[in-house]
Amino acid sequence: MPNTRAIAASHLVVVAALVLGLAGCTPTSGSTEEVGDMSDTSSGSEETTENADFVTVSGTGSYLIGTEIPLGGFQLKGEPDEQPAGCTWQILDADGGVTFENTGQYVFLTDIREAVTFVTTGCPDWEQFE
Repeated sequence: MPNTRAIAASHLVVVAALVLGLAGCTPTSGSTEEVGDMSDTSSGSEETTENADFVTVSGTGSYLIGTEIPLGGFQLKGEPDEQPAGCTWQILDADGGVTFENTGQYVFLTDIREAVTFVTTGCPDWEQFE
């Protein structure tokens, strides 16, 4: 049975991200998106796989949003009921300040000027769902 508090918290993050980034978002065409060269990241995995329509990235890494990881919604692979112990993530601004962090098993990377880098550590892989 889903954890309703975790779902409610993730919905709150969704609403905040959508309100902040709606003007700059473009709809996903449903086609597979290319992910930029991640070899420049010091802590990111260099493996990125693509499933039927969306991108999957390693659960440990640092990715430039919109360049090394596409804009969109991501969820932890396997859809766990809550964020697993030891799994941490953050969305950082250009100065390394935290914009969002550890708010559940979903993350929405939108075209928000402040959101520059997605950092994830000790998590299952992230799979794009929108």
